[in-house]
Amino acid sequence: MSERQRNLADDHAIDKMSHERYLRTGRSSRSRIKILGLAVTLAVVLLVLVVVSIFSASKISSLGGENMALERQLLMVEREIASLKPQLEKSRAELQALLQKRFPNLRPLKINNMLDVNEGLIKQVIFTKIKQDQREVYKYLVVAENGTVKKINPSFRVLLFDEFGVHIGSADVVDKRSLEAGESRDYTAELELLFESTPKHFYIEDLSAHYRSVAN
Repeated sequence: MSERQRNLADDHAIDKMSHERYLRTGRSSRSRIKILGLAVTLAVVLLVLVVVSIFSASKISSLGGENMALERQLLMVEREIASLKPQLEKSRAELQALLQKRFPNLRPLKINNMLDVNEGLIKQVIFTKIKQDQREVYKYLVVAENGTVKKINPSFRVLLFDEFGVHIGSADVVDKRSLEAGESRDYTAELELLFESTPKHFYIEDLSAHYRSVAN
């Protein structure tokens, strides 16, 4: 091999080694850049997680404090209600006694319960409450029975009162059909309330004797 050929071979070997070193260096640089990018991304994610954790812990702590304050307030209110309950029951009992004294004929009104009356022709009554056109409507069903030996034209008045004994509603019934001796008949209708209030007591006045005497 001539001197020139040996020089060319050496130059080719040197170029090949330089190219391989360049490729290794390039791959190494890209790997370092990729690793650095991943490290930066991981650091950012960790930082975000730390910030979120701190914020969440602070928020939870704040909510916990608010909940504890609300629980304390609720406990205080419950204690106040418990302390007032005996006085409330006492006042209610006194009111009922006063109503019974002033209006001895008033009876407690219970919804959807058949109540015994046994006054004259009136034997029983049941009150119901329904929703109609966005308002509460009270109805009654009265059972009348003629326990005499004569014909009677049933007539009666249903009166409603609130918890303070104030008259709040009524309904009048005058039946021109005679009720035979021993015969019973049901009457049902809506009660007209004078103003919005909750009925707590009732009284049914039997007017049959009055109308019979007037008719005679």
